[in-house]
Amino acid sequence: MNSMVYSKFGCSHVMLGYKDKASRKRAQKVADSSMLKVKFSPTAVLEDVQPIRSAAFHPRGELIAIGSNSKALRVCSCHMLSDSVQTLVREDGCQDLPVLFKRNRHHRGSVYTVAWNPAGNVIATGSNDKSVIVVGFDADNCISSTADREFSFHKGTVRDIHFHDDKTMLSVGGGDNLLHLSDVEKGVELFAYSGHTATIHTVTSHRDTLISGSEDGTIRLWDRRNNTCTRVIGAALGTQGKSGISSLSLNNFGNLLCASRDDGLCMLYDIEMGKLLAAFSPHTPVTCKSVQFYRNPRYILSGSYDGTIALTCAEQVLLNPEVNSTEILGTHRDKVTNVAWHPTKQAFATCSADRTVCLWTAKDGVDD
Repeated sequence: MNSMVYSKFGCSHVMLGYKDKASRKRAQKVADSSMLKVKFSPTAVLEDVQPIRSAAFHPRGELIAIGSNSKALRVCSCHMLSDSVQTLVREDGCQDLPVLFKRNRHHRGSVYTVAWNPAGNVIATGSNDKSVIVVGFDADNCISSTADREFSFHKGTVRDIHFHDDKTMLSVGGGDNLLHLSDVEKGVELFAYSGHTATIHTVTSHRDTLISGSEDGTIRLWDRRNNTCTRVIGAALGTQGKSGISSLSLNNFGNLLCASRDDGLCMLYDIEMGKLLAAFSPHTPVTCKSVQFYRNPRYILSGSYDGTIALTCAEQVLLNPEVNSTEILGTHRDKVTNVAWHPTKQAFATCSADRTVCLWTAKDGVDD
C-alpha cells in the first residue's frame, strides 16, 4: 500500500521527539520504523449481540470500559496483558475478556463513546439518546461510587467525549453543532462553543487549547481561557475536495495533530502554526474512523470502515515520504469503529461492527 499522498512542509526536530537537529538528521538517514516490524496478535475478545462502538483503557491500564449498540456499559479486566501464565479458553486461541462491571441498560440508546477522567475515578458515556451519563467509579473494587449525573443539553447523538482534566469534560455531537464544556462534579455546563456548521465528530485538548473536528471539513482550535476560536484549519486537499473529520489525536508534546477523514485520508498538522505537513492513506478510500498516537509519538494507530487496523510511522511520513510507512496489523470482519492504545504496554484495543472488542498484544516488542 502506497501510504504517502502529499508532503510539502518540513517539521521541527522537537515535533518528532528529537533533542536537536543533528539527532533528527541522523534519524532521517535510517528513519526508525522498527515498530512496523512488530507482529501483533489477538489476545482477548469480548462479544456482544450488537456492534461495539467505543472502548477506553483506565489510566493505570488494568481495566477497559466498553460501550456498545446494545445500550450496555461494561468494565473488563485486562489482567491477561500482565499475567505470566495465560489460560486459553477459546477455540481461536484468545481469552474471553472478564466482565467485572456491567449495566445492561446504561443508556436509552446506543453507547457511542466512553471515556475515563485522568484520575480514573469517573467514566463518562455518550449516546444517540442525546445524553451524557457520568459515573463515579471505584476502580479498585469495580463498583460505582457516586450517584450518576446525566447531562441532557445535546440536541443529537453524542459522538465523542474527552476529559480536559479530572473535573471538566468536553462532549460533542450532532443537532446543535456545539462543543460543550461541563463541570462533572457540579453537574453543570460551563460553556458551549459555536462555529462549526455540521455535526462535530471528535474532540481533544492540550493545556488551554481545545480542538474539535467536524463533518463540515474543518478543525477548530479554541482558547479555554477566553472561550474564543483562535484558528480554523480547512481539511480540503488538492482535488480531493472537502471531507468530514472523523477522529483527532495529538502527540504527547501537544504540537503534532493527526486528523482522519471520511475519505480515508489522514492529515498531519503543525498545530502551533496551523500548517498541513503531510497526508497519508493507511487504508482504502473509505472512512478512517479512529486514529491515536502511540506514547512514542512516531507511531499512529488507525482503524477503518474497510475492517483493517494499521500502524503508520509518522517519522517516515514526514522525513522519508517516498518510503512505505504503513503496515496492516490485523482485520475485523466488519467496520472498525474505534482504536485505543494501552497506556503502558505494547498493546491496543479495537472495536468493530462485527460485535467484538479485541485486545491485541505484541509478539516480540521493540524498545519505545
